[in-house]
Amino acid sequence: MASLRRTLPPVNSLVIFEAAARHLNFTRAASELGLTQAAVSRQIQALEASLGAPLFQRQARGLTMTKDGTRLHYAVTMGLEYIATVCVDIRRRRGPKDLTVSSSVTFASYWLVARLANFRAAHPDVDLRLVASAPVSDLVSAGIDVAIRYGSGQWLGVVSERLFGNEIWPVCSPKYMVGREPLKSAEELLDETLLHLGAFDRNWVTWDHWFKALGVTMRPTKRGFTFDNYLILLQTAIRGEGIALCGQRLAEDFIARGDLIRPIETALVSDNAFYLVYPTDVPLSDSAQRFRDWIRAEVR
Repeated sequence: MASLRRTLPPVNSLVIFEAAARHLNFTRAASELGLTQAAVSRQIQALEASLGAPLFQRQARGLTMTKDGTRLHYAVTMGLEYIATVCVDIRRRRGPKDLTVSSSVTFASYWLVARLANFRAAHPDVDLRLVASAPVSDLVSAGIDVAIRYGSGQWLGVVSERLFGNEIWPVCSPKYMVGREPLKSAEELLDETLLHLGAFDRNWVTWDHWFKALGVTMRPTKRGFTFDNYLILLQTAIRGEGIALCGQRLAEDFIARGDLIRPIETALVSDNAFYLVYPTDVPLSDSAQRFRDWIRAEVR
């Protein structure tokens, strides 16, 4: 085993190589794996350096594999398929009532957790585990039965069922508006304290994007705060320190409780939506089917 470790390249580089070889495109491989194109390129270069042989021929029209690349791709694919088969078999041996659900931290915190009590009440025999994390590219290898994802719905290796769409609203605490004149247009938001998210994923709608979609030219605001965490940003809005952008589905419970209000009715309809996703090639367990039926009814 020790000699195997010395001769085997890093497993992560082999996984990246497999995706790049399958797509013959570093950009598409990067998108599938949640990496940047530059990161994929660096990993492939490092793998080629460790092997002492080129794996791809870089041409103007795209990538082709060398003879050594083709041999390695076949070996890696065989190995990963065998590993996946064994993992699936192991997971099928879990208790029939086990269920692992994944969603983003934000969706779990502001929508899903508040409703899971309904599922537990209806299905007390299901042993549910919630994984609140960033999107997982391979649900099967991560041991996830079903997941809720936000995006276009176009993900490889999964069935995507659209749950609901989303609108992007400005929201703030009622106390933020105390003593202020009601806002009549999106342009008037430019003079308010806007709360920004500095680190965001490609699905995030920034203030700049929101204004531009409404035909408003954004200018440097007089006041504002920038955060690198959405949960902190929204809590800051709830404390009355500014106006934040929030998705309709994440804001609706806060608005129903009176913690947040919409200072202006203007909204941006997102091209993305929330989807229930689950692996294409693995049959849903009884518990997963019950969760799917429950969340379908819940969103209605």
